[in-house]
Amino acid sequence: MKVAIIGGGLAGLTCAWYLKKNGIADVTVFESSDSVGGKVKTDLISGYRCDRGFQVLLPAYPETKKVLNYEALNLQRFDKGSLIFRNGKKIPFYDPENGVSALIQTVLKGPGSLRDKVLLLKLKLQLSRTSVDTILNSSDTRTSLSFLKDFGFSSSMITDFWKPFYQGVFLENDLQTDNRMLRFTFKMFAESGAAVPKNGMGAIPEQLAEFIGKKNIRLETAVPAFDAHSVTTAVGETSTFDVVVCAFNYEKSVLYHSVSNYYFEAEQLPLESKHVLLNANAKRIVNNVVLMSYVAPNYSSTNKQLISVSANGTGWTNEQITNDLQLLFGAQVRDWKLVKYYEIYEALPNLNPIRSFSSQQKAGVYYCGDYLTQGSINGAMQSGRITAEAILNSKK
Repeated sequence: MKVAIIGGGLAGLTCAWYLKKNGIADVTVFESSDSVGGKVKTDLISGYRCDRGFQVLLPAYPETKKVLNYEALNLQRFDKGSLIFRNGKKIPFYDPENGVSALIQTVLKGPGSLRDKVLLLKLKLQLSRTSVDTILNSSDTRTSLSFLKDFGFSSSMITDFWKPFYQGVFLENDLQTDNRMLRFTFKMFAESGAAVPKNGMGAIPEQLAEFIGKKNIRLETAVPAFDAHSVTTAVGETSTFDVVVCAFNYEKSVLYHSVSNYYFEAEQLPLESKHVLLNANAKRIVNNVVLMSYVAPNYSSTNKQLISVSANGTGWTNEQITNDLQLLFGAQVRDWKLVKYYEIYEALPNLNPIRSFSSQQKAGVYYCGDYLTQGSINGAMQSGRITAEAILNSKK
């Protein structure tokens, strides 16, 4: 069987990975850019590793566990929990797994009331006993905000923790995303926390590509036309295949959330923390700040520090970002040097989780991608796997 996969993002690469693993070696991946990964890429800039948009791997993801070699990726882990900045104060919200001191600080100084913290433990325990499939296939489609209110969390807990944390996960500020995504991701965070590969998030698609074989991947090869059995490149070359897979949002049928990501070089860190630093100020632009080279030292090959700053939407000026950062860390941010900024217009598909995803097929062409399942690395890889399975079953 001869298979063409159009799109070298995580969905397309995962589809190719499963096909090769199951004996189909004649697979060609067409990718229009100069590297694989789609939205998951890492640039080397002036001695720094800059992911294109702040991203993390949740090692508890069921799909990544099936495919990725975590040991080879040499995962650099964040500390569980968050450090929240609000009105000039630092509010600790640490996971009890970080030790007795972390637990005491969170109980005494953390956001919300004691009842909120009990509710959080209740939610964590409840989700630990619920499978991912049960969560994602649930018929409960309340917004995340409605779910949290109905669960009993106070308005202060929602304002100080849930909104600042999840505006960086969902890339929207009002918790209007389907609550199934909140429950799914919170379960993943609670189980194994978050991490980045030693050499950047781009190491994830590179690992998949290594298994598929670089000779099977055609970079800088756009495909403007295709059907169930042929692919035509931008230079007019047409090739025939038994199966064609479209692994990108060809019809642009789904809206996306956008995000701006800034990387700064600093002589020294504003503090030492491997937590995601959340901005809970009322009139905020910045979502979160991550001390990337402190979490993952290989992100900097200089003797200086790399700091990631994210803000939902696009069009922010450097002055607006710097002013907002100054409310968190003081005047020192004026000395930070901008290394790189990204405006990512299609960062995360704006859709509810698709229940019981099955491979999409139109006019004989298979379709996969996170825009067909749920916006996450897990969703992209799930769609790739299910599409590969459908192709393999068609052989029988």
